[in-house]
Amino acid sequence: MSAGDRRALILLIAGFTAWSFGFVLLYGLQALGCAYDWPAHRAILIAAYIVTLAPLAWLSLIKVRAEGEPASVLALSALWANRAALAAGVLTFFPATFASACI
Repeated sequence: MSAGDRRALILLIAGFTAWSFGFVLLYGLQALGCAYDWPAHRAILIAAYIVTLAPLAWLSLIKVRAEGEPASVLALSALWANRAALAAGVLTFFPATFASACI
């Protein structure tokens, strides 16, 4: 396995790994904010939403392969998996910023 393939393999799993950490963070903050009645709960959720999407956006924009290297199937898969993780993050994290689950 070449160095480019190792990098592409790491990047292939990086997007959804970051998405899963973001999911736990955002919905954990949602639950804690409701349980302890935080005064700035909405602002904290919006900040966590932005902080969570930043690495996903970065992963979906970086080049997977080195300059001059041919595009391999693994490199293209990593690129599109990271873009899918960003789209999944936008769709699943956004409701936590405005929909209140507090009872």
